[in-house]
Amino acid sequence: MIAPETGMKPGERYAVESVEREPHFPGFFLDAKYYLGPELQTAVGWLEGQRFVYDQLDPNGEPVYPDKIAGTIEDLTLILADGARLKLHQIPYSPESNAAGNRRDDSPAQPDDPAPSALHEKLVVITGASSGIGRAAAQAFARERARLVLAARDSVALAEVVDECVALGAAALPVPTDVTSSEQMQALATEAATFGDGRIDVWINNAGVGAVGSFEQTPLKVHEQILQTDLLGYLRGAHVAWPYFKAQKRGILINTLSLGSWVAQPYAAAYSASKYGLRGLTEALRGELSGWPDIHVCDIYPATMDTPGFRDGANFTGHAIKPPPPVYDPHRVAEAMVRCALNPKPGTTVGGAARFARIAHFLLPGFAQLSGRLTRFALSRSAESASSAGNLFDPPSGTRRIEGGWRKPAQRPSPLLVAGATLLFGGCLLALNRARGRAR
Repeated sequence: MIAPETGMKPGERYAVESVEREPHFPGFFLDAKYYLGPELQTAVGWLEGQRFVYDQLDPNGEPVYPDKIAGTIEDLTLILADGARLKLHQIPYSPESNAAGNRRDDSPAQPDDPAPSALHEKLVVITGASSGIGRAAAQAFARERARLVLAARDSVALAEVVDECVALGAAALPVPTDVTSSEQMQALATEAATFGDGRIDVWINNAGVGAVGSFEQTPLKVHEQILQTDLLGYLRGAHVAWPYFKAQKRGILINTLSLGSWVAQPYAAAYSASKYGLRGLTEALRGELSGWPDIHVCDIYPATMDTPGFRDGANFTGHAIKPPPPVYDPHRVAEAMVRCALNPKPGTTVGGAARFARIAHFLLPGFAQLSGRLTRFALSRSAESASSAGNLFDPPSGTRRIEGGWRKPAQRPSPLLVAGATLLFGGCLLALNRARGRAR
């Protein structure tokens, strides 16, 4: 029986909000019982009146809560022993869809069930899941019926993404996380393993920030924050996932790198340093896996993607910034991630422009100087804009979505794009001719 004072209704499912520095409760309540997963087979907690009895154990097998009492529930609020109050919110639940869509791997398939994906019920962690590529990846893995743990700083946006994934038939857990915090990243891994019955199958490092501005006019703390997020955040993700991969003797680490991992971007020095550094990190990790054939490190190199990143990023140029064309659909990166999870590859490039720029950078002398001139020219033609730290230190205030709205298929190529492409192509031909001349 559900005590009326709890505010919960029979047959409805309720999740507990995650709050930084407070205990996290990754499961849900249904009919006075508390479950960690959607399989609805074994409850790990229950209500005794308004008291929440939670049989949670720490890594040493000791009870986390004295007498197993985690707190009391009143008016859809979990009140912990220290007085902290965590809100409960109702989440969609359908017994019929749950039975068909979230059946555990060891449950017998029904004759008319479609063949499950190889990723069905695999535990997948995605950082930076609130918008852009991360949100597209969450949806793509949800369609494969993976078991998702979604991390980002924006808890409201995370709840939206969880709802989207549940609607697609997946089980999903939001874990508000700042990748610049080692403690929060360790907590993310712990909650993910709990949600995955002790396993982490795929870990996707995707959270990222950026800043555009000349090196000396960009504050030092901005450079440092980008390195903390884009480089050390990935290192932290790999470090907390690695023990699970080694214990399981298998696992897949997927890193969202960038065209900037091969082609440095003037006026984005810290971002370029991070992306170049990630190449070194991933190659070093691969070098340690000679005795672990089923542990893989996969790098994704996207070209410029149509995400909110250019809207949300820091800007110290004094001018409005837009992504340089061509701009690609971020769902293409999400699809590449799914392919890597199914068939791991060391490196995957997404977008023809990324391949072209990488070749041009290799063949064309003075590529960095040319790129800097083109960037300065583009900025000089943009409208003036106030400096802003964007989403570096706090989640952005704008609507969180996958696409940034930068693509305009009907628009003719800009003169800057035509000029840049001509220069790069001409430079490549010149470099090739010189190389052939030397060979003779």
